[in-house]
Amino acid sequence: MAQSAAENDQERRLQFAVSLAREGGDLTVPYFRSPNLQIELKPDSSFVTVADREAERLMRRRLDEAFPTDGVVGEEWGVKEGSSGFTWYLDPVDGTEAFVRGVPLYGTLVSCSRDERGDIGVIYLPALSDLCYAARGRGAWWWPEVPRIAGSGPEIDESALRKAEVSTVSEPGEACLITTHNEWWTKTGRGAVLQRLLGSFGIHRMWGHCYAPFMVATGRADVFVEPSGHDWDFAAPKVIVDEAGGRATSVAGEDVFTGGSLVTTNGRLHRAVLDALRGF
Repeated sequence: MAQSAAENDQERRLQFAVSLAREGGDLTVPYFRSPNLQIELKPDSSFVTVADREAERLMRRRLDEAFPTDGVVGEEWGVKEGSSGFTWYLDPVDGTEAFVRGVPLYGTLVSCSRDERGDIGVIYLPALSDLCYAARGRGAWWWPEVPRIAGSGPEIDESALRKAEVSTVSEPGEACLITTHNEWWTKTGRGAVLQRLLGSFGIHRMWGHCYAPFMVATGRADVFVEPSGHDWDFAAPKVIVDEAGGRATSVAGEDVFTGGSLVTTNGRLHRAVLDALRGF
């Protein structure tokens, strides 16, 4: 059966999103662990580097060429209004703290959304050569050992893909929970909520950022709670975890990526997580 125009458009945007994440992410690799990397502080005291800025600048240029009427929301270069109804969300280095400290758990995030619905999402971990992507209604896919984009072409190598699926763990005491750094919870007066959350699950780690929802989507962790963030942090993880068979909401249980927080689970544990977050 021939694809509809909407399906063809989704496929085109999906292929482009994967290529965009790879190209932007690969630009960051020469800067990773470079002894000459210059680090700056933003007004909110978070780190930013030339890698963040240059990768997003490249990604925006590619978008302007391919989809000139689409909107763009990026961490480093702000908002470009569009007229097509589609908006791209870009985070060139999600986990800059990890990036500047030489920890390979940072990633490049790309998402394409229509009317804030979340249609396409890509998480690319350049230092690990690991990629996960999803398109609404088409499932989520894991591409390990991704070749560098130079000379490899933009196409998705379907022979290298694995289906991304969440775990089947249903007992909180057997589950692996990942959340963000301890100091965020304590400095915002939510230390008691964090302790209740950690006490509700069997194993807990604080890796954070996009590496954690990648782990949930591929069944290697069961729960991730990120209590604070931006649309560009959450747009891609939400569609990927949803399409991997899990559930992604705000801490209030809203089925959105625009709620300023993100809870991703295998679905079976979602109610238990939201219960543990009561009083947040």
